[in-house]
Amino acid sequence: MDNFSKKVLNYIQKNNMLPEGARVVVGFSGGGDSTALLTVLDVLRPILKIEIFAIHINHLIRSEAYEDEAFCRSFCKNLGVSFISKSVDIPLMAKEKSLTEEEAGRIARYEIFSAYAKEISADFIAVAHHQNDVAETLLMNLLRGSGLHGGAAIRPVRDNIVRPLLCVTRHEIEEYLKENEISFCTDKTNLESIHTRNFIRNEVIPELEKKINVRAVEHLCAAAISFDKADEFIRDVAREAYNKIVTFREGRVFADTKDLLSEKEIIRENIVLFMFEELVKNRKDIGAVHVEAVLDLIKMADGQASVDLPYGLCAKRTYEKLEIYQKGNQIKINGPVTVKPSIGEETQIVIPGLGRATLSVFPYDKQTEYPTETYTKWLDYGRIQEVSFRTRRGDDLICISQGDAIHQKPLSKFMTDEKIPKDMRDLMVIIADGNNVLWVPGYRISASCKVSEATRYILEIKIDDGGMSNG
Repeated sequence: MDNFSKKVLNYIQKNNMLPEGARVVVGFSGGGDSTALLTVLDVLRPILKIEIFAIHINHLIRSEAYEDEAFCRSFCKNLGVSFISKSVDIPLMAKEKSLTEEEAGRIARYEIFSAYAKEISADFIAVAHHQNDVAETLLMNLLRGSGLHGGAAIRPVRDNIVRPLLCVTRHEIEEYLKENEISFCTDKTNLESIHTRNFIRNEVIPELEKKINVRAVEHLCAAAISFDKADEFIRDVAREAYNKIVTFREGRVFADTKDLLSEKEIIRENIVLFMFEELVKNRKDIGAVHVEAVLDLIKMADGQASVDLPYGLCAKRTYEKLEIYQKGNQIKINGPVTVKPSIGEETQIVIPGLGRATLSVFPYDKQTEYPTETYTKWLDYGRIQEVSFRTRRGDDLICISQGDAIHQKPLSKFMTDEKIPKDMRDLMVIIADGNNVLWVPGYRISASCKVSEATRYILEIKIDDGGMSNG
């Protein structure tokens, strides 16, 4: 057995990826990465005692797509591997669902993989992510301002998705294919550096390897794994402290300020986040500014002070006690307020129960940094017909990212999953386009209108009059 196969075998066994007798669907595009994955799993299947089933998705985008499909069919026939091909019109799907072709392709792939796995009673789906993918993602997230959590590595196992090649680099894959004279397809678009990931892949990482360290990818991947471990450790320590310090009763969370101040700063930050989650069960759109606002309260001199927080939450310090609770005086909006912003113009409206909303549309230059404020969001204006501020309706849907896939979810189900208090749900102001929810302020924006490389115009929505201190 060659060294590449041994390395992958050890990684599979170390991470308990594929138990004996497992039936595995292998995503097979015909590119170098997936060809190496399918080949090495074929080599290892008598050792692991697994069954493998290849599936190819024809996206109907590139002129070479049918040639790739024919290559994959022939390749699997020569290996003696079960093969199936599915076609999906990604350009049409992207247009109908107001997604980029990249997003639509990712959704379609995982939906088809999952459906096929269910059809043949397969236990796992194997995809060809490797160490360069981890390194590229880490660099992208760090450069966009991500913290420790965003720098975490791609997991080798997530639900029924396994990634056996996370132990090897792209260079090792290329050498394996070359040494074994294994043919594969080349997607020429991956060689173009017009997209951020391709630029990092084709320009940045080669320069890092050439001028700084030939093992840059391995070291970046190791760093991402360390970030993941550190983030998990810090959360575990913070959770232990939270359980000792914080009490919950009658919809309110309480903590002694002296106990909080006795903890390290990063532990305090996570404790406050857990306090938020106790009330709204959401972390994604609660920003550092809100955590800092709460921590500033406990650093003040004796007396009383409070700070208003997203979604009707209020943090109040009374001498040595910190309390976070849901205010009960929310004002319900009186009917929908609908606007159609024009390019180059700014629109301001006051929304009862939410605040002052400022909407502006401008060209996306792909260089300006994304806003980091919780109550300022960028949306892809090309995917939006109109913007309506209103309370929820029974037919409302929101698109949610789940791993590498995007799914539509009823807004009512989303609110239940996020454990939004029932008495708040009919009062909350959402932002929608028809029955497509664009943004639930304080929680998340829809995955269907996120800014991408294909975005031409940005719709910026900024909500003011929130998070103001008083005391």
